[in-house]
This record gives sequence, C-alpha cells and structure tokens, in this order.
Amino acid sequence: MKRNVTLLLLIFCLLLFFIACAEKPAPMPELVGLSVDSSNAHYWYVSGEDLDSDGLVITAEFSDGSTREIIASDCTFDKPPFAPYGEKEVTVHYGDLTVSYPIYVCTSSKETPVYTNYTVRKNENGTPVTLTAALVGENKPFVLILPGGGYTSAIYSGQEGAGYAEYIRKLGWNAFVLEYSTKMQHPAPLEDISLALEIIEQNKDFFGVSMENYAVCGSSAGGHLAASWCTKDIGYAVYEKPRPAAAILVYPVISFLGESDGETQRNLLGNEPSDELRHLLSIQEHVDGDYPPTYVWVFVEDGLKTNAELMEKTLEKAGVEHIARYFTGGRHGIGLAEGTEAEGWLTEAVAFWQDHIN
Repeated sequence: MKRNVTLLLLIFCLLLFFIACAEKPAPMPELVGLSVDSSNAHYWYVSGEDLDSDGLVITAEFSDGSTREIIASDCTFDKPPFAPYGEKEVTVHYGDLTVSYPIYVCTSSKETPVYTNYTVRKNENGTPVTLTAALVGENKPFVLILPGGGYTSAIYSGQEGAGYAEYIRKLGWNAFVLEYSTKMQHPAPLEDISLALEIIEQNKDFFGVSMENYAVCGSSAGGHLAASWCTKDIGYAVYEKPRPAAAILVYPVISFLGESDGETQRNLLGNEPSDELRHLLSIQEHVDGDYPPTYVWVFVEDGLKTNAELMEKTLEKAGVEHIARYFTGGRHGIGLAEGTEAEGWLTEAVAFWQDHIN
C-alpha cells in the first residue's frame, strides 16, 4: 500500500515538474499599425449622402510582423462636414489607431448612358464648375475639353462639350469636359484646369484613365484657355502639371492685342486691362519650341480666322509641329460641323494627337 502511495506521489511530482517546466504561451501580438486602400471605393459624394465603405481595404499590422484585413463593420468612421464642398478626409478608427482616406463632396451629380457630370462647386458669382466624364477606361489617356462661350459661360452639355466627349469616346478614347469658371478674371479658369487634373489624377484608377499623354481641346474662348494652358509662362508649368501631348484649337481666340472680342476680353481681363495684361494673355507672346503639337481649324467666314492664322504663323516660327485647316461654308460656334466641309475634323484631330503619344 505504501508502495502505491509513493508511486502516486512520484507521478504527481513529475506532473507538477513538467507543468512548471512547460513553456508559457506566447503573448498576443499588439496592434501597431493601420492602413486603408480606397482606390476602389466610392470617391464622389453628393451633399447629404451616407458614407459607403464598399471597396475599402482596411489592413491591421501587428507587432509580430503579421497583417490582417479588417472588415469595415469592425471599424467606426468619422464623416467629415460636407460643406464647404471639395476634397475631405474620412477618419477610420480600429482599436486605438486611426487612419484616413479622401472623398470628394460635390453639390450634385447627373448620370446619363453617355457621361456622368459632377458639380465640383458653385462660385460666388453663381456660375458652376463641373467635370463631366465620358469614358472607355482601359487605362487609356484622355482629352480635356474646354467649351466656348466668351468666358461668359462654358456649358458642358452642348456640342462643344458633351458632343465632343461622346464623339471621342466612340473613337475609343477617354474624355472629360471641364465647365470652368466664367465671368471671373484671370487666372481663375486656369486654376480650374489645374484642379480638374488633380481630381482626375486622384481618381485615375476609378476612372480607368492614364495621366500620361493627355490632350486639351478648346473652342473659341475655350480655345484660348486650352492654348493658354499649353504655355509654360502662364499654363501647365506654373501649376506644376505635365505638358499636354497635343492641343486641339477650334476657331480659337488667340490675341488680345489690337482688335479683339470685347466681351471675351472684359470677362477675362476686366473692363480696362493694362497693356501688360493684354500681352500676358495673348498666346503668340508665349509660344516656343516646347509648345505641344497643335491642330487648329476655323471657317474662313469666321471673324476669328485672323486669330487662327496668327496661331499658325506663330507655330511655324517656333518650329512646332501643327496642322491648320481653313474650311468654307460655315460659321462660328458650329462645334462638330456636321453637314459642312469641316465634318470629321475631330477624327483627324484625335488621329493627330495619337500620332504624338510617346
């Protein structure tokens, strides 16, 4: 009996020994980092819209080097105030850590089978700034379209806006129409181009576009704006943006020296512009050998024919590759010029742009 008890005591002591010697369980790794990828998430919001977490990829990082994807329902979100409109930051909380991602709040949006129009903001003078996307995606470059209107208006939905965009989309390329600030003096419209490119850059994956080799296309006053953007002195270089691969100028305003369109000049330069300002915003004063390849056209009956001729001579002098077309039987502001001698000009212009893509 004593022998059995001794044996049991020995077994019990051995068990206690092994328990005491057993390794303690490794401590749980601590949460040390949090990241969020919003490239496939909802970016554009209309005022009052609820946050949408679909597409967010939230990743937790731990002290042992491991990572784990966190579902959105395990996090809390701080919704930013939606006014004033513009880019905002949404804050994500998980544990004791936070991370943020951007959204853009606009006043309204409108979707059609061809395009989606986003109202970026309303200016103090009541005029809108909008960006309209007509896309094929496929990581292809795009044309940024600037409608005409004498810097009084730049309506996105007309032929010089959505009409061009739909045409370019049917040719297999991406297009954006910028309804820029009007009845506002320089440099407000150029600042809008810079903003538009920033918005496109921030959402290039969402839009499915490439920022490389974009082109600008403008009509009338929009042609002046496009031509201005292509200069280093007042355009893309000032705003630290890439140079366009090509310019497409449709019956453009080029010069404010000598005779010029009074309304266009007043809207952009003011009622009594200085000679310095007239020279600053006259495109022929700024074209050099680095100016983008340019396609320009006009009807010979158009009062802006002399502006197109001036641009052609300026491009020739600077050694810039270009095409200049002078058609007959039309008028100013005709857009796609269907049913005239100029019909099909946009196909030729897009092909010219494509010939100059790196």
